[in-house]
Amino acid sequence: MINETNTNNALAALQGTPDTKDTGRSSADMGQQDFIALMLAQMKNQDPTKPLDPNDFMSQLAQYSTVNGIQELKQSFDSMAAMLSTDQSLKATGMVGHDVMTPGNAAVLEEGGNVAGQVLLDSSVTDLNIKIYDPQGSLIRTIPMGGQGAGVAKFKWDGFGEDGNPALPGNYKLVAEVEVDGNVQEAAMEIRSRVESVSLSPYGGILLNLNNGDSISLDAIQTIM
Repeated sequence: MINETNTNNALAALQGTPDTKDTGRSSADMGQQDFIALMLAQMKNQDPTKPLDPNDFMSQLAQYSTVNGIQELKQSFDSMAAMLSTDQSLKATGMVGHDVMTPGNAAVLEEGGNVAGQVLLDSSVTDLNIKIYDPQGSLIRTIPMGGQGAGVAKFKWDGFGEDGNPALPGNYKLVAEVEVDGNVQEAAMEIRSRVESVSLSPYGGILLNLNNGDSISLDAIQTIM
């Protein structure tokens, strides 16, 4: 006679060594039919002098239902995450060759081209100047924009220096200087850049590789041109 202490608990059996000979499944793969079979075996082999408490049976069944439900929920979330990742990848790939507005002040001037962007102003300013620096760090052009209200102030650099000559193609740094209550400070900017390629971030998510050498998360893009 097998007493209750020698009878495997059904939940413990779910965590036991899998029968790889028949199915090759791990213990995490056991389904509802496996559980019921184990419960019936436990009841059939119980000690008649110490029958299984119905409350224990219901408790084990409730625990299995909870664990099984969590596993199914996790599988659903994993499937949803994979679908979202695929959808994001397809959308990001479609952005290659398009221009986007990205936070920062790095810009690329192409031959015969221009540089566009916008300044993000939290409040009104008495004066706004866009300063352009060449790769050597020399100031080559200042674009005066005067007083501006709170919001977005758009600008465009035509690619010429203060001397009236076209600047050489290459990477440039732009700085937005604002005057507020007599104090000069730097304001946040967004620069129009071109998406050259798309890659996967090692930390998860999609990265857009821009023509100015920067890589930015797809989520950070606010405007697609």
